[in-house]
Amino acid sequence: MFSRALVANVVALSLVGCAGATFTTTRTGLDGKTVVTSSDPAEQARIDAAERDREAYAKAIADAPRRSPGAPIEIAVFETTVAEELARSLDRKQLDEMLHRELSSDATLRIVSVGSLPSNLNRLGASDGERIDAARAKGLSPDVWVMPHVLLEDTVGTSGGKLVSVKAFTLRSELWSAYGTGTTKAEAKGTVFQNAQVVMSAAARIRSATVDELGPNLPDRKAVAGIQEERRKKQLDAIKEQAGIRPEDDTQTRLRKLFGVKDEQAQPAEQSSAKE
Repeated sequence: MFSRALVANVVALSLVGCAGATFTTTRTGLDGKTVVTSSDPAEQARIDAAERDREAYAKAIADAPRRSPGAPIEIAVFETTVAEELARSLDRKQLDEMLHRELSSDATLRIVSVGSLPSNLNRLGASDGERIDAARAKGLSPDVWVMPHVLLEDTVGTSGGKLVSVKAFTLRSELWSAYGTGTTKAEAKGTVFQNAQVVMSAAARIRSATVDELGPNLPDRKAVAGIQEERRKKQLDAIKEQAGIRPEDDTQTRLRKLFGVKDEQAQPAEQSSAKE
């Protein structure tokens, strides 16, 4: 019988080179925390540096001043994922447009559309982390991510005074603070024929969840901009140090060091042999 700790661990092995192998192990504990280790000292140093960077950023965000009441909140809304049983009968574009209109009725919210993503990410069951990474790659940097999903769920209703099992048209949204300061959900249900009302109700609950639940703990955007700029500067300094770049190096020298290209002047013997 396997122990819970053993079952909770996921191990990935990466083999590099012909003469030897580098083993990279990824372990996910019961607390959900992922720990990555490598048998290569240089790679382990990079892993440790990246983890320290993430921890320092999270601490800086936690210590930053909070958003003032009434300050705008930018929310990025993903395209609604639709359950397969509704895919042919539901106009997703029309639903998304209506949802965005309803969300925009709150003057506090600034609505940004994430737009299309690769087809494998626009389905129920797609990883939230992958979808957010894809949206960030498009240059989006909101305060809150909103991921709406439409599906049919079994519920109990009444017909002729009797309890009956019916399918509820459900719009469920997951909301994530872009700074890791909180998550929440908003949901509305109705019959298939009440779909427009369900969208309006869901939008009202998304607005409330954003402003009342996530809003008070969001950091000030100006403070975040300063933290992110400082983070980028430290990351750039670390890259320069790793590549051996010095302040007096010219542009060509810096590029050679960054891309690991040897200085041509350092190989006069090889050049002479090539000419002969």
